[in-house]
Order: sequence, then C-alpha cells, then structure tokens
Amino acid sequence: PGNSGGPLFNSAGEVIGVNTAIYSPSGANAGIGFAIPIDTVRRIVQQVIRHGRTLRPTLGVSVADDNLTRNLSMRIGTTLSGVLVMDAPPGTPAHAAGIQGSKRKPDGSIVLGDLIVKANA
Repeated sequence: PGNSGGPLFNSAGEVIGVNTAIYSPSGANAGIGFAIPIDTVRRIVQQVIRHGRTLRPTLGVSVADDNLTRNLSMRIGTTLSGVLVMDAPPGTPAHAAGIQGSKRKPDGSIVLGDLIVKANA
C-alpha cells in the first residue's frame, strides 16, 4: 500500500484491490494501509457502466438517533430496544412493507412509529 487510488497487487502480480488510504501515526508513508477489494471494485465499475451511478440497496426509512430514542424511553418509562422509525415515505420499500413512521399529533404529542428490533439476513 501507499499510492491511494492505485492498484494493490499480491505476490503473484495480480490486482487484488485499489488502495484508498493509510493510517500513519508518524505522518510518513508507513503504517496501516486500507484498500477496496477487487470484487467490490468490479461490482461498482459494472454498475457505473450500466447505470451511470452505483446502486445501493435501501430500506427507505428515517430513524431516530440513539439520544432521542433514549430520551423517549425515559419519558414513557419503557425501554425502546431497537431502531425507532421516524418516517417511511410513500414509494419506499419500507412503506410498501407496511412500516409506520412516528407522527406528531395536533396537540404536540408523539405517536411512536415502528421499532425495528431484528432484520433477516
């Protein structure tokens, strides 16, 4: 490693990745190198060629940050263990699956949305 953006070779001279960064406590070009694996590079390149951009899977939800979830847990006196859904807009996979976001009522109170506690692989 050492040349960010350049190829990373194995001892047989085969390209096995693309160098991206180096962590160097001393500031020199010595330390721990990071690279994108060649399989990932191939997949991304094919997407850019076919679609002009990368395609990333998305659930299509906005979630509450951990601090908000903790604060809401304390306010309602129940532990919220998981990811609190704040929004699942129409047209997203989450909305199509019936996932509900949190809502604010006219009186200012909040109706909590779904809590994601597990995802299937």
